[in-house]
Amino acid sequence: MIIVEEISNETKSQREIYPDQQKDLKYPEEKKVRNPRSLTRKKNFRPIILCLCLVLLTLGRAYAQLEGELSLGAGYSDNTFQMSDSDLSRWENGSSAMDWAETTDDLNLYAKVDLAYPIPYRWWTFTPSVTGTINQNISNKEKYRTDSIARIRIDRYYWSVSALYGYYPHIYYRHYTDSDGTGNQEEYTYSRNLYRGDLIVRPIKHFTAFGNIRYEDLYYNKYFSEADGNRFTSEIGARYHFPAFSLQGSYAYRSYDNTRYDELNDDDGSYESNVYRGVLRMKAMPFSGESTKNQSWQPYLELSREDRFYQGDSQWYGGREYCIYNTKAGLGLKLHPDWKLSLDYLHIFRNVESPNESVLRLKEFSENRLSASVSYKF
Repeated sequence: MIIVEEISNETKSQREIYPDQQKDLKYPEEKKVRNPRSLTRKKNFRPIILCLCLVLLTLGRAYAQLEGELSLGAGYSDNTFQMSDSDLSRWENGSSAMDWAETTDDLNLYAKVDLAYPIPYRWWTFTPSVTGTINQNISNKEKYRTDSIARIRIDRYYWSVSALYGYYPHIYYRHYTDSDGTGNQEEYTYSRNLYRGDLIVRPIKHFTAFGNIRYEDLYYNKYFSEADGNRFTSEIGARYHFPAFSLQGSYAYRSYDNTRYDELNDDDGSYESNVYRGVLRMKAMPFSGESTKNQSWQPYLELSREDRFYQGDSQWYGGREYCIYNTKAGLGLKLHPDWKLSLDYLHIFRNVESPNESVLRLKEFSENRLSASVSYKF
């Protein structure tokens, strides 16, 4: 018999600020919420962005043709809530503090639609586009997402530039216990606004340099609004195409500013991180000779590492460091000029360093994901 220490799931120390990674709860009327915030967000810019895309689509109607892609896929995760070994043991032994999780592994189904409208004008090409994604977990139905992106890209022969806005209204991580004193567990959810600009330059044959800047606003639900903040990321990289494969490398600096912790008398969860990424992608190869050049396969391998350093000096955040490894491998199968099948595997491991034993026990995890998707261009 395995005896597992019952660790209270309501402690503030288990909550995580997650600016990178779904059934609404009904709350009793008598529940006291600490400093509840208004549900109104600054969204006035969204109609402007959407109207701009519609104007560009209208102006280019006579010169362009709508392009689209529909993707359907399924994925499996063996640790869908990214639980530590300690939390997994508690769940397996029936701890009441973990009864919010139906399963620790889960299957996810998703659908994505991309619509683009290239508008050629002399030596320029303007391409407004939109993307909508819906995904839903099968067992843990709180894990769902409905994301949308609007973008504009300008292409020239030697360079291209793009800007996008992404809206992610509901991202559910897991349950934690709010620190308002009620002892009730709540969904740890947030919404995210993403603003991103990209520049791609092709100065010589086979060589591409790229860079991007990202700014994100994160708004947590009313039970965890102390985690609100914004994240800034800047990335530079290069890619070179060899005869049989391409190599890509990039470096990104990322900072997260926890903006409301002081206002709500909580710990500072701000951090800074360095992200390193490398990608090896083989050239698309026909299944069997030139006669099948419209049917090809293309494997790839991607490795990344993020070194994250928390800036707070509290007992919970002080001296905390993460080293997050991602290993991804996949295979793209072009079955027809308009049909593609993708098979992917991802392993995530987060190594934790901290003088706090609770942080070491609760925050280190590993996860394996398998996914398959089919896409059709129209």
